[in-house]
Amino acid sequence: MPRRRELCILFFLTASTIPIFYIPAVFYHHDTHFTLIDNWRFWIIHLWVEGFFEVFSTVLVAIMTVQMGIIRAITALRIIYLDAILYLLGGVVGTGHHWYFTGQTNVNMALAACFSAMEVVPLTLLTMEARDFIRVSQTKCSKCQHYLAEKQQWTIYFLIAVGVWNFVGAGIFGFLINLPVISYFEVGTNLTANHAHAAMFGVFGMLALATVLFCMRAMQDETLWNRVKTLVKVSFFGLNIGMSLMVIVDLFPAGVLQLWDAIENGYWHARQLNYLMSGTYHLLEQIRIVGDVVFIVFGVIPIVAAILITFCSRGFASNELIGQKSSL
Repeated sequence: MPRRRELCILFFLTASTIPIFYIPAVFYHHDTHFTLIDNWRFWIIHLWVEGFFEVFSTVLVAIMTVQMGIIRAITALRIIYLDAILYLLGGVVGTGHHWYFTGQTNVNMALAACFSAMEVVPLTLLTMEARDFIRVSQTKCSKCQHYLAEKQQWTIYFLIAVGVWNFVGAGIFGFLINLPVISYFEVGTNLTANHAHAAMFGVFGMLALATVLFCMRAMQDETLWNRVKTLVKVSFFGLNIGMSLMVIVDLFPAGVLQLWDAIENGYWHARQLNYLMSGTYHLLEQIRIVGDVVFIVFGVIPIVAAILITFCSRGFASNELIGQKSSL
């Protein structure tokens, strides 16, 4: 079908931009001037992650939803082109809000601040998509009374998590450190790490797991799915609860403390080792182990176990089938 062919072409193009636009990262070294390094460093951090990677994730989610029969190919294409315009229009110009320390002009900084602030718009649209995923996961067929996306229900739950973490991690937490005058006090503090954790794993990590689960369900029969279903459930809640604990217990409150110290005593003081390894800031980092343990034990281990069980069981089943054909 022409529409599906167009989706495939878009997937190839957006997937290609990821390695292509990462190439500038290898062009500088320890002797390169700071302004050049800072330019390319934030090219990677902002334009690559928040621009091309976001467009790729939109295409990937659109293809998965088309394959599940949730939306039509023409609708998916419209969403892709709209998100591409919003992300790249805001992302390319908005990259400049990171270059506070490299002598940018007032006009460039003003435009960058405005466009980086408007990045919340496509993130809000993604949250509305998460709401749509919730509605789809609860919709039943009028004839058979089965859920429309029953086989891929947990894939949809991971996609819902993508939309929610995108709004919280990239939208809210990103906006807290976005504007240039704020970056003067906050860049490189725990509020940056707070945004990075929630946006990077919360969005791309959950998207990767949604894709893995989508492929797993295509490989599994119902017997095999019933063996790993509990592991997938535990992993979903373990990953989201663990990530939430990291943010609530340590990253956000410690970032606020560090920001306060930067305003009171200077940015240098909030970044020095004596501050980082003492007081309430250091105590919060130690308490964070609770979130890390939940994330690893109840999140990472179960999903890895589910993947290995699926892979090994499929291989064993294939060998059995080959043996049966040979005996015939």
